Amino acid sequence: MNRRVNAFTFLAASAVALCASSSFGQVLSVNASPLNSSAGDATSREFTVNVNIAGMIGAVGAQATVAFDPAVVSFVSAAAGTDFTTLIYSSTATANKVVFATGIDPSASAAGIAAGNVAKLTFRTVAPSCSDLDAIVLSTSALTTRITDSNGVALAFTQADNVSITSLAPFTLAAVPANVAVAADAGTVAGALVSLVAPTAADSCGTPLTVTATRSDSALLAAYYPPNLTTTVTYTATDAAGNTDSKNVTVAVANYQLLDAAISLNGSITGSSTRSVRVIAGSTQLVNVGMTNGSGIASNVQVPIAASYPCITAKDAGHSLSNTGVSSVVGVEYAASIALDQGDSNDDNLVDILDFGIYVGKFGVAVAGGSSNFNDDLAVTSGDFGFISLNFADTGIVCGAFTGGAPRTAVSVKELRRSGMGELAGADFNRDGMLDVNDVVYYMQNGIRQPAKPIVTTQW
Repeated sequence: MNRRVNAFTFLAASAVALCASSSFGQVLSVNASPLNSSAGDATSREFTVNVNIAGMIGAVGAQATVAFDPAVVSFVSAAAGTDFTTLIYSSTATANKVVFATGIDPSASAAGIAAGNVAKLTFRTVAPSCSDLDAIVLSTSALTTRITDSNGVALAFTQADNVSITSLAPFTLAAVPANVAVAADAGTVAGALVSLVAPTAADSCGTPLTVTATRSDSALLAAYYPPNLTTTVTYTATDAAGNTDSKNVTVAVANYQLLDAAISLNGSITGSSTRSVRVIAGSTQLVNVGMTNGSGIASNVQVPIAASYPCITAKDAGHSLSNTGVSSVVGVEYAASIALDQGDSNDDNLVDILDFGIYVGKFGVAVAGGSSNFNDDLAVTSGDFGFISLNFADTGIVCGAFTGGAPRTAVSVKELRRSGMGELAGADFNRDGMLDVNDVVYYMQNGIRQPAKPIVTTQW
């Protein structure tokens, strides 16, 4: 008798019959019904072995010896069969045999039967085993195994169906993917496509198991995961003993998409700074962008979910006019490239006389990336004036109609003071009470130097 015991783990139990007989003729067989794998632990899981006959001619009684492998199973009890309702049995545990005699109720079937259940024997598993091919067998020792008809004549038969025992321990799914949290995919409003690598499973005998996956929204695993929701994916596997393990993985898709905007500053930029860039795509985001030599990336800007963004606006809040770019879908994000003209120090999206006044007031201030330091060098110098002069009287480019008003070429010192911008009066170089293009001309000719008395010029 096989006693192949797997010693590496303690196993729960299942029993499966391996049929050794042909499909015809007179047969006496032992075979096991499936185990209820939830019934107790591995040393108390019980299962039923049915002793059956088939192909007989008027069988009315039987006697048999059933031997079992004590290294794998132990005998619990015996009961009359469904068709042979009278049972007398004894068990000799030391001999590892169950001996019984059984018969039919003559009033129910005096002529005997051809096929039916002779007896039901209950066993339980006692030790782990991956394969004991003859754990329970019909034996020729002890009480002679025979079947008789109503005349007491022994019927010929073939013994068959040794019971194979495979005992399985609870298992655990392996390589379960981590929970996922992603932005929605660009170019669609459906959400995000998320590829999960399914976990694996094997029973305690090393047999691979099928792992199934279901989503809490009942959609296909490869379908879009909806935005602004957390979807649960449940992975499940079940072994032959009914042991089951399940693991949940959550997929959370945010209620936004991501945009990478490549920002470049027109003109000669030789230094580095961090710029506050306003990105407008469905909503407005202020993003700090590290700029080196006039280039930087506004990465992973969160934008509302949309099927496309044909126009995106960007503006360096303290330096540039706004400009637009067309987005494309790169991977799962939107991408755009936007070049900015500088010279707007007061963030009104205009380059005009007010920006000149701010520049004069900041002249000499040593702050890279600070207001009016357009070229990112060590301080506000005459090199920054070139950005104002080049873009003077320009307005920003936006998606849709520009509503920012017109650039101003002149403003009185009195108005500046009433508006809380009296500090800009220092740029009234000719001291005529007006901040205008004549002061710009004076600066270009004389630099930052106040005249001894007012100078009146008429044109730039």
